Amino acid sequence: MDQQEYGRYLLSMGGEDIEREDDEQVEADHHYGFFQWFMPSGAGIERVFEPIPEGQCFLDRIRLIYEMLNPEEFAGEYVPDYFNSGNEDASEETLRGLGEELIQRLKSLFSMVPEDDELADVAKKAYGALACVKEVVALPPGEISKLEQGLIQGTDEEDSEVVYEALGDLLRSRKDYNEAIEILSEAYYSIACDYWVAYYLQWPRYQGLQEAENCLYPYFELYCYGYNLHWTQTKLYIGKR
Repeated sequence: MDQQEYGRYLLSMGGEDIEREDDEQVEADHHYGFFQWFMPSGAGIERVFEPIPEGQCFLDRIRLIYEMLNPEEFAGEYVPDYFNSGNEDASEETLRGLGEELIQRLKSLFSMVPEDDELADVAKKAYGALACVKEVVALPPGEISKLEQGLIQGTDEEDSEVVYEALGDLLRSRKDYNEAIEILSEAYYSIACDYWVAYYLQWPRYQGLQEAENCLYPYFELYCYGYNLHWTQTKLYIGKR
């Protein structure tokens, strides 16, 4: 099943009108919000991955996002548009532990990039930035948004986007844009409008990086608890959304 056939197969699950002109392409944008069709239990989601290679690997991952949901939030007239998290609280110790684990796993990922790889310099820069992060700080509820808006005084250092940018560059370089599951790229992003959540759930795509398949597990755990991250040059801040 090629990408176009797979795209039409997916749209048919929601009863979408898939009669198009012969030259009209199914685009990834057409699947924005696709995984929301299976809220809250994920019932029927196995059909999504039956036609593609390694479908079971993708199925095992996507089920995690449905396990996070609170069914009670879907009992009323209005239901969530996205996969809202944060139904449980985490201790400061747990948050710091996950933050420290994330740093170490990302360092391991970037250290896997060979010297002769076109992204070797990007990986080295990201590794160096992670090595400079000396403290994980758990913020009180509501403070992470203030920090992101520059409203908290006294951080006395610049924000850092190095790790975000390097991870995106690395993972984009390790996927095949012609494979069938690429048509679900926007569907994965629309789960939480969070690229790192999307990266984690799509990890079987990233060629040569299976050894690091759980490098974003701590981030996913933090997301499930309802926390965001903010990187500066020497600190990783974690706060409730």
